[in-house]
Amino acid sequence: MMGPDPANAAARRYRDKEVFVTGHDGTTPHEVFLLCLVAPVGLRLYRGVRPHVVARLLGGGHPVVVDVIVEFLTLILPMLVVQTSLLPPIVGPCLLLAGMTILASSMPPPPPPSSSDGTGGCDEPDRRRRPASLSVHRACVYVLTTIAILAVDFPLFPRRFCKTERDGYGWMDLGAASFVVIAGWTSAIGGASDATSSVVGPDRPAIAPLGLSSATTRRKFVRKCAPLLLLGIVRLATNKGLEYQEHVSEYGVHWNFFFTLCCVEGFVVVWRDIKREWSLVDPASTAKYLPDLAMAMLLIVPYQMFLSSGGQEFIENSDRRCGDSHGSFSPCDAFVANREGILGVVGYTSLRLLSEAVARACLLPVFGVGSERSDDRGQRRRLYVMSLGLWMAHILLTCGLGVPNSRRSTNAPFVLWSLAHNMSLLCLIEATATRMHATAKNGNAERNASNPRILEAVNRFGLAVFLSSNILTGLVNLTVDTLHSSDGKAVFIMSSYLALVCGFALVLDTLFNREKVD
Repeated sequence: MMGPDPANAAARRYRDKEVFVTGHDGTTPHEVFLLCLVAPVGLRLYRGVRPHVVARLLGGGHPVVVDVIVEFLTLILPMLVVQTSLLPPIVGPCLLLAGMTILASSMPPPPPPSSSDGTGGCDEPDRRRRPASLSVHRACVYVLTTIAILAVDFPLFPRRFCKTERDGYGWMDLGAASFVVIAGWTSAIGGASDATSSVVGPDRPAIAPLGLSSATTRRKFVRKCAPLLLLGIVRLATNKGLEYQEHVSEYGVHWNFFFTLCCVEGFVVVWRDIKREWSLVDPASTAKYLPDLAMAMLLIVPYQMFLSSGGQEFIENSDRRCGDSHGSFSPCDAFVANREGILGVVGYTSLRLLSEAVARACLLPVFGVGSERSDDRGQRRRLYVMSLGLWMAHILLTCGLGVPNSRRSTNAPFVLWSLAHNMSLLCLIEATATRMHATAKNGNAERNASNPRILEAVNRFGLAVFLSSNILTGLVNLTVDTLHSSDGKAVFIMSSYLALVCGFALVLDTLFNREKVD
């Protein structure tokens, strides 16, 4: 008797894996945000436990190694646990967070910091351009996403956390959107110190109505877009060549998120050139966010009107080919086959512009960056007010006007939810960091001028970490039957994978970037 055909078996595994990650309805925005609370709570636990553990091992160990282990156990590993079915829904994460909070609160005042405790540059002046809390936020998003892209292939990962098929709120829906939000924030904050140089002055050339009007802008366009375009092509080639399972309704048949980022970054470069040439930013104005806000509205409002008048139905239910043609692949076929990714560029671009506008309106005064520096701690309320306003706008659209939240079309409610969620998470991380620094100034804790080592390394080498995690995810799927892995085996694989990714970030940080400030 002949055995099963290997080709048929491989095709069956491919179909099973594809079905396993598609067709899900998601969960609630409350549960998604609850899971993200592991970041600020874990940060507080790490700050409470670390000085005691390091102090006890000063006499015979390697504090740097101990520091990394403590961070992995108190901050990184809980991010993995909340993304598994080891915890019952809602109650499990609540109990975990409560236990972490109680443990952190029960820590006695740590001993005075020693110069030999392995903290390195922790006592040096903080020279970073980007606020520490924003770096922590970005690193946590990278780590949470890194975990999810592998965990989703195991039964241990709750199916309600998968990307939603039509509408709803999925845990994994936020990964790509959060990258866009953070890119907008860091771009606005990074350019705050030299914002006036981007404004037209008497020595500027005559107005040019189109972007890419200067050689510098064209070089920046190529520098921003070429790597993302190349990564998108490589991702497409590897997925098709290795016959890796695909979630077609995510971005389409051939599109992927690198292509989306390429389009978004290209538009932003052109838009900045237009703002500069048309004098759309007044250096003396306190409302530098208005041009970005206006352009975001010009994009998202007509796009949502298109979706509400039949575009959403087209995205969700249209065929992947134009008409009844079965001949060559036409441009029309390319569009309908990749409609989610192509049309989604509009939503992601508006999200990027809104993120920059929010950063200029709220983050710069709070974090005291560039010309927006402020010593009034009451400015911090801007973060909470903006976060609340975004949530209210999202509720108005979804509950008041009945517009469903759709990751698949990247519609207006999804844009608002993504920004509101990240704003709220940043508020909590910033509040945690503020309490930690206030405690340090009172002499009851060590000075925390630098971020945890793993998070700092992930923050500095985010793209390399993300690419390495994608490679490891592919290797695991090619060598392990993830669909039929036991919970214990899945936890072991994911923990090892997470340790490798974090270790890779630390190696890069040690070799190339220890002295660089961000």
